[in-house]
Amino acid sequence: MRSRLGAGMLLFHVLGPTEARDPAGAVLELGARKPVTVLATLLLHPNAWVRVGRLIESTWHEQAVPASAEANLKTYICRLRRVLPPAPSGSRIDSRPGAYRLRVEPGELDADQVAGQASAARAALAGGDPHTAITLLTAALAHWRGRAFEDLPGTDFQAAADRLEETRRELRETLAEAQLAAGETQAAIGILRGLTTDDPLREGAWTHLVRALHAAGRRAEALAAFRQARRMLAEELGVDPSPALAQAHQQALTADTAAQPRRELPRDIPGFTGRGAELSALDRAAPGGTVVLDGMTGVGKTALAIHAAHRLSARYPDGQFFLDLRGHTDPLTPADALARLLRGLGHTAIPADADECAALWRSELSRRRVLLVLDDAADADQVRPLLPGPSASLTLITTRTRGWRLPGETRYPLTLLSHNESASLFHTAAGPREQPLTALSPLTAVLTACAGLPAALHAAATRLAVRPLWSTADLADWLGTDRGRDELAPEVTGSYRRLSAGARVAFHTLATLPPEFELRQAAQHLGLPQPEARHLLEELTDHHLLDAPGAGRFRTHPLIRDRARRTARPLSNARVA
Repeated sequence: MRSRLGAGMLLFHVLGPTEARDPAGAVLELGARKPVTVLATLLLHPNAWVRVGRLIESTWHEQAVPASAEANLKTYICRLRRVLPPAPSGSRIDSRPGAYRLRVEPGELDADQVAGQASAARAALAGGDPHTAITLLTAALAHWRGRAFEDLPGTDFQAAADRLEETRRELRETLAEAQLAAGETQAAIGILRGLTTDDPLREGAWTHLVRALHAAGRRAEALAAFRQARRMLAEELGVDPSPALAQAHQQALTADTAAQPRRELPRDIPGFTGRGAELSALDRAAPGGTVVLDGMTGVGKTALAIHAAHRLSARYPDGQFFLDLRGHTDPLTPADALARLLRGLGHTAIPADADECAALWRSELSRRRVLLVLDDAADADQVRPLLPGPSASLTLITTRTRGWRLPGETRYPLTLLSHNESASLFHTAAGPREQPLTALSPLTAVLTACAGLPAALHAAATRLAVRPLWSTADLADWLGTDRGRDELAPEVTGSYRRLSAGARVAFHTLATLPPEFELRQAAQHLGLPQPEARHLLEELTDHHLLDAPGAGRFRTHPLIRDRARRTARPLSNARVA
């Protein structure tokens, strides 16, 4: 058995009935109750010497201690040594005159694992990453299989079990706090209801419950929860509610007399797929920051911003604003945008001066925690007057243009999806008709046609979903036609209209070059010196109509190349904005 198990791989379980398991998860046969009690007593003091008298007292708790007790204890120790694999550092159970010691390596005891996960979860929550905290706390709570040291008598076991039960309640309360921070309000309410039932004097749980019910729009329930908590504290402890609980009550109490916060976020994206790295970064975005998502049209900037905003919304209880700046269609002026935002805060008399509007907006946000999503920004001049001053608010901005920057911004350029991400998005967007999507060649053809562009994948999946008699092969055939490719091609008119006349000509002319080309080739094709050609290429790159994978190298997305090649005449005649 020892060679099969190896050393240092055993895991002791005390969060429930005391057990020892092998690496495969099988429970080791420790024998009758008394050997288990000996092991549990040693686990109360891992890596410490435990006196023989202490072990005998625990093993024969409230029983007459036999004359053979010490000899019997040696028998139990021998059995444990046979069953338990050795520790990496040597013998699993050491002995010396009058005492024994159980070696427990880091990670071998479930209670130690819980402590490590709890510490990491609290650090993640303090660092603004509630989703990681939720994962860690859920894993920590999953270790419990019942009350710690279940069925073992004795004051030592009961005291240890009480301490671990308190740890369990603290983890549940912290999990609810993380869920509130992540916007998972209903889940938090469920945990907090259970906590306040199990431990009615747990004031922190009552405080979180009042806040959670208020955040969920259940004001009457929030006020009722406060009254119940106040009565419990007065009757059992003779104390008044803490300042934190009183503040939560005051916020719920005054909800009807204050302007209700705006909740303007569009509906979240069902089955949102991919962008894991960007979402993790956005989850950690600090209050007071400005985050810019840039990328080509159709790459999913708005979808990501909306999905991230829903995840962040609970951290910004004073409102979530969503404003389409229409930067590439009919751009909002800063004055019009500010008027719209100020009306959202309840202002009816809007200052006529744009600078005064911006000052009033900054003043209002200085005392609020607001999430501001500015979609399809044209440039820095359009956005700058809308930014909060020093405050606890967060601004998310999307744009098709990367040729501008804001002071102190954090920018995430969105790239195309990988093949696996594309397949996952397509399966999700196509709905329940997943079986026909397993044919490799047709699916590969569809994904190739979409070329990693989320908008194209959604368009293709929608066409398949609304045609129940079509197979993936039928869809692939359709996408091979001009009309099919037109359905996938992203709308570039808005970006095109913001180009100079020379860049417009270059946009169509370069569509006849290979998908990836060098500056020298482009200059020859355009009939321009390289410095002039580079200027036009950089303009196209700034508008995400070209990509620059390396110095002096440029690349066109196949759907944009196709659109540029086949729509040269109508686009070239478009009015310059």
